[in-house]
Amino acid sequence: MEPTVIDEELCRRCISVRRTAAQQTGEPQDTQKTKETASSTPFTEVSCLIFSFKNVLKIDNLIGFERLVKLQLDNNIIEKIENLAHLSSLEWLDLSFNNISEISGLESLTSLTNLSLFSNRITHIGGMDALTKLQLLSLGNNLVRNLDSIMYLRPFAQLQAVNFVGNPFCQESEYRAYVLAHLKHVKYLDYRLVDEATVQNARELFQEALLDMEENEAAQEAQVEVDATKAERKALLKAASLPDMDTLFEDVMTKGDGEVVKLRSHPLMMEPLTALQEGADPAMEEFVAAALELHTTKQQEHVQFVTALGEAKEKNGGESKAEIAKYKALKKRALNEGSGGEQPQAVVQTLKDANAALYEKLMDLEMGAAERYVETISAFETAYDGLSKHTLESSTNFFQRLRDLESAYHERLLAAGAEVLEKMSANGGEMEGLSEEGKMVAQDKDTLFGALNTAHDARITRLDAKEDEVRISEERLFGKIVLKALDEEYLRNRTRVTEIWNLVNVVQAEELAKLGASNRDEE
Repeated sequence: MEPTVIDEELCRRCISVRRTAAQQTGEPQDTQKTKETASSTPFTEVSCLIFSFKNVLKIDNLIGFERLVKLQLDNNIIEKIENLAHLSSLEWLDLSFNNISEISGLESLTSLTNLSLFSNRITHIGGMDALTKLQLLSLGNNLVRNLDSIMYLRPFAQLQAVNFVGNPFCQESEYRAYVLAHLKHVKYLDYRLVDEATVQNARELFQEALLDMEENEAAQEAQVEVDATKAERKALLKAASLPDMDTLFEDVMTKGDGEVVKLRSHPLMMEPLTALQEGADPAMEEFVAAALELHTTKQQEHVQFVTALGEAKEKNGGESKAEIAKYKALKKRALNEGSGGEQPQAVVQTLKDANAALYEKLMDLEMGAAERYVETISAFETAYDGLSKHTLESSTNFFQRLRDLESAYHERLLAAGAEVLEKMSANGGEMEGLSEEGKMVAQDKDTLFGALNTAHDARITRLDAKEDEVRISEERLFGKIVLKALDEEYLRNRTRVTEIWNLVNVVQAEELAKLGASNRDEE
């Protein structure tokens, strides 16, 4: 039998919406109706495709089946999993009884819950990192030899049923116990329900290794939670125009201190830094807490603004629809009266007058609405501007406070440096507790105080840069929100005016012209 390819004709033959429904409900099938349904069904509506025993060589030509939930390609001669990336809705994939040697090409199938690769040529378990929703996996009758390879599946929290029967590693005496001990979520192994006693016995068999493994996993999970909390906090601070504020002390007050870092091995040079941090930490906590509170208030103000704008637009839309409905009712009434004997010219004129009145009314409504929208935006801008200025004022005070702390820190460092110089001079260039690198810096007065002054200037520069970053972030956010609201209102207004023009001066004008021409023909 010659290999076949998946093409449109094959897809049409295999699509059977009626048959699939009948299989699920047990209803009798009408073959002719099934064929008609299949031939007329758009690919975008198909949820199930079955290509079993079609001698398919390559997975291809499935573009358009974006809503596909089930794809059955068993009993073919497929060698590679490919061209499935666009099937993001796929939940059920059957590739059993093919010639596949590697698990790959599944990165985009994040909705997949059932995967069958039974009876292929697979030698390694992998390539399924993205399948976090996987519940059933069949890898029986393959060529996997390493029993440890099942550890790849341990993180799959929803995996409840696995099948490995027929692989070389199944011949090992510890196979079943090893799988049940290490795949902690599995309820069915090789088509058999697993009981709790069997799992407990398996865990006891590998107890020592499992304890170490679980401790490591617990530590990793805890670290993941910490990292997630940090990422969430970082995103919040960025949204509140406080980028990287949690690391400000390290980034601004201690990094880049050059030669001064070498002196911190001695308590005399470390004490000023400790005092600096004791003063800076409460200042930062107070500033960040106040800024986040203002950020919450700004968010609430924005929500109220969007709500008010939406309500105003809905009200205006309702009034416009009411006017259009009145015109349509008048039009219907005028046409009925015209068919009852009134002069056709009088009917047309009545409708023309009503059409002109509708245009004026709709434009008046739109002008009033536009004025209200601009007033709403202006009120929001004023309120938000006040909150933004409060944030900037708070930021200015905070960074000035840090500069004062930095100045005091620098004075303490200079005093500590002088004391170090004095003690080293008295001890012949030696200083207990100071590293050799520190001694090299402190052995010369000009070198020592030059390093201290350079570090001080660098910290002040970094403070200035950070303050500018916070200010620019806040101003940019404020401008972006207001500008977006104004741009959206301008676009809405222009669109609405165009709609009114098209409605009155194009659509209805054409209708009136046709009506007039029809009346002239009748005359």
